[in-house]
Amino acid sequence: MSSVMSNYYQLQNYTAITLKGDNSKELLQGQVSCDLNIEKDYYDGLFCDEKGYVITNATILFDEHYYILVKDEVSAILMSELKKFGQFFDCSIEKEKKDILGQEINGELKKLFGRKDVRLDSADWDEICMLNLCFDINEEMSGKFRINELGYDMNKYVSYDKGCYRGQEIIARLTYLGKKTKKVIVFDSNLQEITDSNNKPIGKKICSLHAKDREYSHFFVESTDYFSEGTKIIPVTNQWDLDLNQ
Repeated sequence: MSSVMSNYYQLQNYTAITLKGDNSKELLQGQVSCDLNIEKDYYDGLFCDEKGYVITNATILFDEHYYILVKDEVSAILMSELKKFGQFFDCSIEKEKKDILGQEINGELKKLFGRKDVRLDSADWDEICMLNLCFDINEEMSGKFRINELGYDMNKYVSYDKGCYRGQEIIARLTYLGKKTKKVIVFDSNLQEITDSNNKPIGKKICSLHAKDREYSHFFVESTDYFSEGTKIIPVTNQWDLDLNQ
């Protein structure tokens, strides 16, 4: 009998955006990449602009009303985008303070409502999400990168069977057209650039993360050997290897 490994993280810097009204689902279906018509306990999706840049990722819960769980610092950005369309759907869009937990069970990460007396917090959550290529968008990153640059698992965040939604055309193009020449890798240090064996700068740096006593850097880059200041470096997470093992 296999044992269940679980951890909980109290996410102090997260909030819930509440949508109320009979047409809330219709509004969300036209904005988010996941399909709310599929019956699930929760939904992981992406809110993008028309050019396919990710405004934020989010967890969506339904309990009488729809709740969108995001980092507090991006909530105003997402609410502003939703309210552009909310006026046509006769629904209210408000921020609501809720206790939010991150849950890790056998490597699966999700967010839910709740409070626990736990030692793990938002900084620990950021770290585990970075290492699993599912980190939550902050204000600095909002609207600057597309889904492939962030390393999200498209099968988890994107429905290819639902109707139209904002950014769908770009996401479909990234999925189906052309060979993927670059993917995401993460190093356990704050690097400003990486080079190939010929000392030529390669890839695009997406972000850095300072998580308590550790630092990480996230790059979007081709598959090769990686170097920093002439020394070969090994990623702690490598999407090239992850995709081969799936």
